[in-house]
Amino acid sequence: MFSKILVATDGSETAGLAVEHAAGLARMAGSSEVTIIHLCPGCTVDVDTEGINREMAEKVLDQAVKAFKDTQAEVKTVLEVDYPPESLGTAIVEIASKENADLIVLGSRGLSEFKGMLLGSVSSKVVQHAACPVLIVKKES
Repeated sequence: MFSKILVATDGSETAGLAVEHAAGLARMAGSSEVTIIHLCPGCTVDVDTEGINREMAEKVLDQAVKAFKDTQAEVKTVLEVDYPPESLGTAIVEIASKENADLIVLGSRGLSEFKGMLLGSVSSKVVQHAACPVLIVKKES
């Protein structure tokens, strides 16, 4: 079913929920591989903050890995830097394709339709262009 799951995280509350859902699916489906990605558009903003931003991004990934400790899946992490925010959806789709993902899981910030049109929606771009199913996890109201 979902042998290879890709989950995107940015450390936000909804990304954490997405990680939890992906871990549950990995347990239920007996997934063999999970790739957790963090695309960090601000990790190389300037020399003074690069190390701090990268360290924070690595902590986000380490925290996400813990959710999969009781699954049988091999867990890989990918930290990519220097993505412009408007390219994040495209990057997620490209990485999922490269990893041959059977499912992409990501959180939704829950922007209104109008704000989503103005800012662009990462989840919308992923849904439109992914070659596999996409699960968007929303924060419960």
